[in-house]
Amino acid sequence: MRMKNKQNLLRNAVPSKLGWLRPAYWYVFFLLPLFTYSQEQPVRTLNPSGFRETNRVLVGEISIKVTPLREYTLKAGSTGLIELYVPTKPGSYKLGDRLGGVDTARLQLDQELMDLSESMLREKDIPQWHLQRKSQIDQLDNQLSKIEGERSLTQQMLANPEKYKELFQSSNQGDGNHSKDLAKYLNELSLHEVQIKDMLTFLKSDRKEELELGELEKKFELRKLQFDTRLQQAYLTVPFDSEVEFLFPYVQGEKNYIQAGMEVALLRDLRELHGQVPIIDPDWRLFKKNKLELEIKSSTGFVIGKYLKSVSKEISGGEELIYSFKFDPKDNFSLRNQLGGKTEGKLYYQLTRPARMVPKFLLVSLAPETFRVGGWPGLVKQLCPNMNFYMWGFTPLRSPSLLSYKSILNYTSTS
Repeated sequence: MRMKNKQNLLRNAVPSKLGWLRPAYWYVFFLLPLFTYSQEQPVRTLNPSGFRETNRVLVGEISIKVTPLREYTLKAGSTGLIELYVPTKPGSYKLGDRLGGVDTARLQLDQELMDLSESMLREKDIPQWHLQRKSQIDQLDNQLSKIEGERSLTQQMLANPEKYKELFQSSNQGDGNHSKDLAKYLNELSLHEVQIKDMLTFLKSDRKEELELGELEKKFELRKLQFDTRLQQAYLTVPFDSEVEFLFPYVQGEKNYIQAGMEVALLRDLRELHGQVPIIDPDWRLFKKNKLELEIKSSTGFVIGKYLKSVSKEISGGEELIYSFKFDPKDNFSLRNQLGGKTEGKLYYQLTRPARMVPKFLLVSLAPETFRVGGWPGLVKQLCPNMNFYMWGFTPLRSPSLLSYKSILNYTSTS
């Protein structure tokens, strides 16, 4: 009895002492089939030829503006009665064409006065100046002749006082005093003669004509510039060849009044159309600009714009970087409806060679351990052994219900 109990005790004790081995034992036997299966399982591969090939990748979908080469809002320069000389429907006009004017009847009278003033300047004021100049020269020449005569007589009186003694008999001063007075008078005549000669030199010089006639002409030019400024403010003149769209509610057959600063028409130079793309993601700046292209819809289909330049603009109190893309001139007509406001566009990055779009999740799910160890290059090497890994990246496809990331793989055959 005691022997049976010892045997039972031993039978019960051995398993209890080796009980810690049981889980490991089961784990080994549980994993062994997996290891065996994994070793026997063939290496999985992927044929990328079944996926779409592309030569560009979507960077993002954004709201953009289509703008002309130049755009100008024509405004009223003064307050008054506005009159349009052309129909108010949109049309094409050339540089210098007048679309209308404000209080132009009064300006016509002012224009006539300006023409008369110019005629008066050329036909009266300038000839009259030349006559006055000649008269002044003649007067100074006469004065100079008189001074020379008086100086000659005074010199004779000083040289021969006895001959002119009778002239001084009424004076109580002696001969010495008369000589002193004559010498003083002779000195005054010499000074006066020098002054008159200087004045004659200036009157006869080209400098006087340049200064005084120049002053007359400059004063008239100033008046003319001021009048031209009034003309520019009053007349609505086209500053460049453009398509004109009228904004002012002009009523034909009625008197239309306008205030200075009110918008009259919008002028667009449509020789070139550009797409303005705000760079909302700082990472977009890392792309090569000449590899970027813009795609938008038009009335005839999708059109592509090539990168042109980048500018910084003040928007809502902050500075924003804008990339400008130029569209092909042959697409300008189909893009006219996109002018004004915003439209949707897609920004693409051009690849250096064609690539295939393969979902990242699919690649990782086929060989997760390989991806963990070797990354994308190792994963592609295993799944596509006859292809070379080129590059990888990700692009978010934004939609309200979907956020999908795709990898960009480019393959070339190694054989």
